[in-house]
Order: sequence, then C-alpha cells, then structure tokens
Amino acid sequence: MPQHAHPLPTRAWPPPVPAPPVHPTAAGAAGAGAAAAERPAGTLLGETLWRVLIVVCAVLGYRATHGGTLLGLSQLASVAAAVGYSAVVVLTLTAAALGRPEPPTSWLRGLLVASLLLVMITWFTAMGGGVDETWSLFEHLLTPLAALVEWLFVGRRQRASRWWYPLTWAGALLLYLVVYLRADASIYPFLEPADPIFLPALAGLTATTLAVGYALVATARARRPSWDAGAA
Repeated sequence: MPQHAHPLPTRAWPPPVPAPPVHPTAAGAAGAGAAAAERPAGTLLGETLWRVLIVVCAVLGYRATHGGTLLGLSQLASVAAAVGYSAVVVLTLTAAALGRPEPPTSWLRGLLVASLLLVMITWFTAMGGGVDETWSLFEHLLTPLAALVEWLFVGRRQRASRWWYPLTWAGALLLYLVVYLRADASIYPFLEPADPIFLPALAGLTATTLAVGYALVATARARRPSWDAGAA
C-alpha cells in the first residue's frame, strides 16, 4: 500500500516579536490610573461638597465667637476642622486631577471628627450647655454632626484605619491640655489643677476620646468593601 507522506509543519514567517517587558513602575502607574478612574465623578463631587459644607460650618461657628481664644477647645476644634478638611479637599482633588488614587486621610479626618465629637459631648454633659446662640449651634452641634456624617457615609478609605489611631488622637488631646494648663486660661472650671474634680475630669476626657475613637474605627472597619472600592 502506498505510504502517505505526512506534511511538515509550517513555520510562521516572520517569527512573532515577543512583547517588551513591562517595567514595574509603568505597571504601578497604570494600576494607579485605573484605580483613580474607578471613582465616579459624582462621588468625588459629593465628597468635595460635603467637606466644603463642614468647612463653612466650622468657619461660621468660629466667626460667631468674634475671635474667640484658640485655648478654648470648641474654637480650636472648629479652626482645626476648617483647615483640616480644606487640606483634604485640596489633596483629593489634586490626586484626581493627576489620575492618582485618593491620598490616605483617615487618620487626619478621624482626629478631626473625634475632637469635634468630644467638644459636643463635653458641652452637653459636663458643661450643661445649649445651642441658643449661633456660635454654639455651629461649634457644638452642626459642625460635629456634619463631620460624623462625613466619616460614616461620605468619606472613603476608613477601612484602613489602624487600631492605634485612637491612642494618637487621645495623645493630641493631652498635648492640648498641657498647653491649656501652662497658659493658665481658666476657661473650664473642671480643669483647674487645684480642684478635686481635676483628675476625674482628666480621666473622663481621655476615656471619652478613646471610646469615641474606637467607635469610629469600629464603624469604619464595618463598612462594605464596595464603599471603598478604588481607594485602597
């Protein structure tokens, strides 16, 4: 029987050119651009507008005090909120314009909202204050609540909050107290070292700061991962 010759395999010509290797830096830049592109424009706009609202509330509250001393925690927290959230807006918009991921701001934002909530809690409990006046309405209610909403529902990257964040936030409070005591401001009667209530008040402020801080971290870590998509 005749033998059928098997055809020889043909070789493509010219041979395919291998793809050039991708430099790690280029790959990282492409991934960063993709991560930045995943954020809808409406989300960025909503975040920006809400943070601007916080800044406006903080400025209105401080201006209504007619130049109140920054040794007062209420005034200091309002000024810090105005400066801090303005910085977050600038950093976030700059990163978006450059096609980069959102910068990590959870520590700063956590410090701001923890300070504002401490002001609100202390005002309504230890000081028995009200919100009849404009400055008090903004400094002790509207600005803290706006910052809390930002942390819970508006901002991103909170899931990356570390367990030690509240410790540093409490440390910032203690640093403020050192400056306050050295200035002999006498704004808060319960913070007079000669008063028997001084140490319990100091312990209460520290415990409140830690409790608020860890509650913020816990709620941040409980967020759905999809809420922080593209912001890792």
